[in-house]
Amino acid sequence: MSATVAGLAAPGVESGYGTVPREGTPDWPTGRSEDAELLVDTGATLLVVPRSLAERLELVARRSQPVLIAGGQRAAWPVAEVSLALNGLDVTTPCFIAPDGPALLGAVALESLFLAVDSVAKRLIPVEGFVG
Repeated sequence: MSATVAGLAAPGVESGYGTVPREGTPDWPTGRSEDAELLVDTGATLLVVPRSLAERLELVARRSQPVLIAGGQRAAWPVAEVSLALNGLDVTTPCFIAPDGPALLGAVALESLFLAVDSVAKRLIPVEGFVG
């Protein structure tokens, strides 16, 4: 599945992992975007972007988050915000910055796009939002 991922940064914040923007500072596009192949992974909490793509997009990590990686390994990965465009839908979503590996479309990004997995037909389908 191909999607466009665009970087977001915060004014007045040094680029690099582990930096935190001033409270209430709005995001603005870094001017960098790239089409990327994403693997749908409903077991991944967030969108996962490999570090090489994060660097090209000039993503700014907001914090670090403990993660449990398939196979039982634990680590702490940077978390940034990205703009994601997929099938004509756009959303701003948090993403993990992984040391390497494929880009993954995780549960939060899927839900933010109001998409679900049809595992029989092997496709994404639109869903309604739920309240209450």
